[in-house]
Amino acid sequence: MIPDESSVHAVLAVNETFVVYVDPGESLSQLAARHGVTLEQLQQWNGIENPDYVQAGQRIVVHEAAVPPGPDGEAVVWGAWMGGAIFLVILVLLYRRKRGANTRTARTRNALSNGTSNRYRPKTAPDSQAARAPKTKSSDRKDQVAQAWTLHTRNALRSGPLYRSGPKPAPGLWASPAPKANAGERKVKSVLSRSYPEWPLLNEVLLRSGGGTAQIDHILVSPSGVFVIETKDMSGWVFGSPGQRRWTQTFMAGRQSRRVGIKSKRYTFYNPLRQNEGHAKALVELGVVDPWQIRPVAVFVGGAELKTAEKFVPIDEHEKIARRSRTWRMRGVVCMSLAECHRYIAFSIRAASSPRLTRERMEAIRAEIAGAAVPATAESHARHVEFARSAKEASQ
Repeated sequence: MIPDESSVHAVLAVNETFVVYVDPGESLSQLAARHGVTLEQLQQWNGIENPDYVQAGQRIVVHEAAVPPGPDGEAVVWGAWMGGAIFLVILVLLYRRKRGANTRTARTRNALSNGTSNRYRPKTAPDSQAARAPKTKSSDRKDQVAQAWTLHTRNALRSGPLYRSGPKPAPGLWASPAPKANAGERKVKSVLSRSYPEWPLLNEVLLRSGGGTAQIDHILVSPSGVFVIETKDMSGWVFGSPGQRRWTQTFMAGRQSRRVGIKSKRYTFYNPLRQNEGHAKALVELGVVDPWQIRPVAVFVGGAELKTAEKFVPIDEHEKIARRSRTWRMRGVVCMSLAECHRYIAFSIRAASSPRLTRERMEAIRAEIAGAAVPATAESHARHVEFARSAKEASQ
């Protein structure tokens, strides 16, 4: 059955319509699939009651812009409601899980603070024994913590590569590297190694001296003698004299200190010339070099300014005195910068009173000092600090 012209024009008013013809052997369902419509739509548009009864060449009307049937409205609303309900259930479960974790954490914290947790509470003696036991003082508790930490550090070092490699330390001692040099000592070491690459240089040398040890920052073996260099990384103003036991460092206080009325800070430190004289004597005790071959130098890095420079003998006068008394050179000179240290080394090379050491002798001195040096470990450094502290207390 073919629709009349009125119905076709009515359809054309809403959708685009075209006419097709059934090919031989083609069914109505195949025709619907070819044009993207449903079989029911073709039946409705063309008034076909039996879809199996179509003939070849039969005229079929197809509405191309017809909207395919969408999902049911009630099904869409139901699906949306179910999705929202599932999302709400997930949020509730996550909230309850987080709240339970916070509750367990708070319960555990309270149990630990009250001592009611069997899992985390340490085992103690019965109440009767605990009542009779003496209470531990705070100092004793600190000592116990320090001993426990020392034991932990020792075990960690023994399990590391520093303890496994190399010779085993003596019983009761544990091997570890010595503390690293400060920034000033590293700077002086770098400058000396670059400026005098052909001269032997030793750094952080620990020598036995006077029942203890003496730590020398740098030893530079040159053709004009052995420079024993003591490095001081300081800033501000420095007050002192060659014979004074302790010198003073003064510099401006920080912002917080100035707010409370403190304009400057003052610190005292041991005379570096006296300190370096002890280092030179340690080399003499080894029998490596003679006293007149040693040139002690105290060099300041960090921008410090010596405010009592008039109390010190100039370098040329110092050398004239050294000609008359060779032991005077053991006291050494003070250089307030690395540039002054370079000038003093250059002056010593030109000085007629300086020794003339061959390259073989320079290398032999370096080998003898390196062979007599104490291995640099944390234990040897601790013993040196303890010896220096005891010597300081004895001198006061």
